[in-house]
Amino acid sequence: MKSLAVIIPVYNEARSIPRLVAELNDVPPGVIAEVIFVNDGSEDNSLELLELALRESHLKFKILSKENGGKSSAIKHGVREVHASHTIILDADLELATSDIERLWQVVLSSKSETVFGYRNFLAQSSFTYRYAKGNHVISNLYGFLFNEVITDIMCGYKLVPTSMLKTLPFKFKKYAIEIEIPIHLWRNRIRPFEVQVEYSPRSREDGKGITVKDAIAIIFTLIISRVFSARRA
Repeated sequence: MKSLAVIIPVYNEARSIPRLVAELNDVPPGVIAEVIFVNDGSEDNSLELLELALRESHLKFKILSKENGGKSSAIKHGVREVHASHTIILDADLELATSDIERLWQVVLSSKSETVFGYRNFLAQSSFTYRYAKGNHVISNLYGFLFNEVITDIMCGYKLVPTSMLKTLPFKFKKYAIEIEIPIHLWRNRIRPFEVQVEYSPRSREDGKGITVKDAIAIIFTLIISRVFSARRA
């Protein structure tokens, strides 16, 4: 029987935690089987607010805590506790709409695909900056050129995959590079994701947006090196 877990890395997200839990509570019953929150060494009161917000929640949840290691590390830590057949990754910053979880999950339930990626449409009202939007396009296009596969928005955080696949992910890439490690892992196993457009509300640096130009350069370098040493499974 198919069921869905949500892994949510949390790092200094005190501003968004109450609303995040409220929005997860609003997801229709039966869509989310379990939620794994991974407190990635937050230095603010994210953990306390999370525990408070979840006291009256109907969600089946678990809170894990670890030293700060970045998004990839948090997902690796969290997936160990997942029991559902499929897992979707959700950032705690509310840039992506929790209401889209049901839409992505419906693709799996309708047997269109076992893997589903979200993609954002960078319009005037839904772009952090011009450079950020075009930087995402550059990384997505570079992935397409290197791996001969179309992924519209490879850096979008919404990635829904079979839990068994996520548990076999090497987790060699650090921080935000998890966004390219998952599709590369699928590519090696000859699996193509199904794409669904999702809502996007970017936050500012003042609100805690973390990815930087340095991260983007590291991701581009990792993409190129990975392709040089990558081979598909027979």
